[in-house]
Amino acid sequence: MNLKKRNYRSCFREHLDMFSDYMRASRHWSSGYDSNIRSFDRYCAEQFPEDECITQEMIDSWCRKRATETNLSCHTRQCCIAAFVKYLRARGLADVHEPARPKKNRSSYVPHAFTHEELKNFFNACDSIRLGPGHKRKCDKLKKLTAPAIFRALYSTGMRTNEARLLARNDVDLDEGVISIRQTKGEQQRYVAIHPTLAPILRQYDVKVEELYPDREYFFPSPRGGHLSNTWVTDVFREMWNKGNASHATAYELRHHYAIVNINRWEDMGFEMYDHLLYLSRSMGHLSVESTKDYYAIVPALADTLQEKTSGADDWMLPDVEGGTEA
Repeated sequence: MNLKKRNYRSCFREHLDMFSDYMRASRHWSSGYDSNIRSFDRYCAEQFPEDECITQEMIDSWCRKRATETNLSCHTRQCCIAAFVKYLRARGLADVHEPARPKKNRSSYVPHAFTHEELKNFFNACDSIRLGPGHKRKCDKLKKLTAPAIFRALYSTGMRTNEARLLARNDVDLDEGVISIRQTKGEQQRYVAIHPTLAPILRQYDVKVEELYPDREYFFPSPRGGHLSNTWVTDVFREMWNKGNASHATAYELRHHYAIVNINRWEDMGFEMYDHLLYLSRSMGHLSVESTKDYYAIVPALADTLQEKTSGADDWMLPDVEGGTEA
């Protein structure tokens, strides 16, 4: 039974309602899925007004690569239609096939490979933020408190930067050592463990920032009391990074580093690679293991290694946090 009518217009609108409910219930729905499904529905309603059921022509014509699209963009747009077709076929609701999907273009982007020395320099810079005589504003004090905590949280949990800056205070359980991530890319709530070396840093941060912002809504508040902005994270990371390092890096690449460190560590410790890769994938909020493998395969020198490796406890997944944070 449909949970909610979404005003689809095509001849297969009832099946779209069922599919939407199913995907939401299984927590595989996203804003991207919703947008593309609605676009596909409108296209079929307008271009095939006389048809009484979904046809292969509808699927192939809408999924055809557009002149303005890259292979990756086309592939992404087709994902929801491929999932819809699988749903229909599994239930005997239609005799159609998935669209022919173009190969994803290999990105030319190669993320920064952090060295131990670089990370040490970076965290030392975060811990050494000084307040001069004229720096009495809340925003300056907040920067001193937040930088050591939020960047260590990114480093040791593999969270996306947006997930960290949007964390509600109530979603960080310091007693149980668990973070509940609700504001996620795929709209799927998940839980990540707080490593024992990170826990005291977050506790100290929580106590001190509460003095500045009593009863705050967000765990990492902005100077105005809301959530931190992308600009704040980007600018402060760059400032701290440049104090001790000449290379270029971004805060988001700490997430990539988290994945690589864990995969390498498991190999060194002789664990079953695929089982742990699946655990890592869930921890990072990926819908599939393939998405996690992409973090490793994006570095050409490591791609073959991962392929070979893939033909627990929390400690095996969480890198130790460098140092502590000063008051």
